[in-house]
Amino acid sequence: MNLSAHPVERRLQISGVLIILGLLVEALCLAWRGPLAFMVFLCVGGLLLFAGIAVYLISLVSVPSTKN
Repeated sequence: MNLSAHPVERRLQISGVLIILGLLVEALCLAWRGPLAFMVFLCVGGLLLFAGIAVYLISLVSVPSTKN
């Protein structure tokens, strides 16, 4: 990972990592049986997915304008 990346690129990388982690948690919960698996699927996986989507959308909206 390039640590000197543009701030928008860095936020997009973070959002991608959060979404991938959320999908991995949800995929692992599909092989796990029981009511606790559903709660982990919903709370942890859903929260990671929501955070990744939120960071992605915020990074798109908060791009500084380049007025000359």
